[in-house]
Amino acid sequence: MQPETTIPCRVLLIDDDEAFRLAMGKALRRRGFEVSPVGDGAAAVRALSEPGDDAPHVAVLDLRMPDLDGLEVLRRTMNRRMPVVVLTGHGSVPDAVEAMRLGAHTFLLKPLDAEALAPWLLQAAGLTGATAGTGGWADGPSRHGPPPDALVGEARATRAFRSVLDRLATADEPILLTGETGTGKEVAARYLHRHSRRPSAPFVAVNMACLPADLVESELFGHARGSFTGADRRKPGLLEEAGEGMLFLDEIAELPLEHQPKLLRVLETRSYRPVGETRERPFLGRLVAATHRDLALEVQRGRFRQDLYYRLQVLPLRLPPLRERPDDVLPILRHWLEAAGRGGLTITSAAETALLSHRWPGNVRELVNLARRLTLFAEEGRVDAALVRRMLEANPFAGPAEPTLDPAPGGLAPDDAPVPGPRADPRDPEALTLESLERRHTERLLAHHRNVTRVADILGINRRTLQRKLRAWGIDAD
Repeated sequence: MQPETTIPCRVLLIDDDEAFRLAMGKALRRRGFEVSPVGDGAAAVRALSEPGDDAPHVAVLDLRMPDLDGLEVLRRTMNRRMPVVVLTGHGSVPDAVEAMRLGAHTFLLKPLDAEALAPWLLQAAGLTGATAGTGGWADGPSRHGPPPDALVGEARATRAFRSVLDRLATADEPILLTGETGTGKEVAARYLHRHSRRPSAPFVAVNMACLPADLVESELFGHARGSFTGADRRKPGLLEEAGEGMLFLDEIAELPLEHQPKLLRVLETRSYRPVGETRERPFLGRLVAATHRDLALEVQRGRFRQDLYYRLQVLPLRLPPLRERPDDVLPILRHWLEAAGRGGLTITSAAETALLSHRWPGNVRELVNLARRLTLFAEEGRVDAALVRRMLEANPFAGPAEPTLDPAPGGLAPDDAPVPGPRADPRDPEALTLESLERRHTERLLAHHRNVTRVADILGINRRTLQRKLRAWGIDAD
């Protein structure tokens, strides 16, 4: 069968489930992707560490594999250049946090079909509509669904920020993006790149916190063959890989102090020198940096150079937190539900009230994680207030969810579950019920093992029975 469209994107599909590899590989090939399947962690490490001339643009990695799990694969390939999208059926919040700390581009949960996965792969590979043949993401949704990095929202603060980005997109000066964690600084950088004069040029992103201090210089500037022990071949740095495109340095505050003068020289002279070379090379691209820290305070504490700070401050932009633009909450949520293929879900008025009353301390990232949970747990095509509160309670950024008042007569949300009776005092052993003891024991097992199947085996019940109990208790298995 001929693919629907030709996409110059090669995918390394890493999963120990042969049936999944065959099905997903076939579905991606129908959409024009080139797919190389890998069935174990050891082979994945080799493929990620030693890519050939025709190396894949992006890897899809499962977490649970018999020899090396996905997190260990990420640990052993910290110097990889290939972006990795984690796709797993056994994800948990700690797993997601650890995967992102180890440099994973995105953390997704199964089940996810190829139609919903495709935009993530293209985004991770840095392919825009102009290079991926998807009809142009900058102009709107393509046949693969909306771009997962679209700058969504029509709140006043969002429109103002997007207007500034549009004005700066064609400039060549460096830009410093600041804002709280989860506000979407890389999304803003990609928006700048898509609207720049060279949107088809490379977009190269790196999180400085993920680079070991002794490899920063080699990663940024590259090195010549023989420049140090183990340098058996010339290695281009990120500055060279960006070409005439954009180099995005996330968490710039993590750049070691001893390397900051070298980056300052790049900004001032538009040139750099690879390790072991004597000739300067031109930097032809544009640099965008980002941080959630107060760089002025870092300068005062002696952890960031003042001259580099002022050089980056030429065009500083602050991303507003989500609590300052509540009108964006519902549009962003619907955007991500559509991207996951669940755009037809009905969100009740009580659920909307619960969403709008939340403070969103984790910003857009927290909202995106909620959308992913809703795609998995929404039943009968409907999102109600009770489900929203359960999913928010599973969020590591948020405290216990507060009850949401509904404007319906009597103050009761029409789609809420029945209100339970008075809770037993946990300090009074005689007030504890058998069900509360069972729930407490189950929660402790889940916290320790982080695996529903394992906990069901320990309890001597089947997985479905345990899942029914968890739903009844309002517990998110993740």
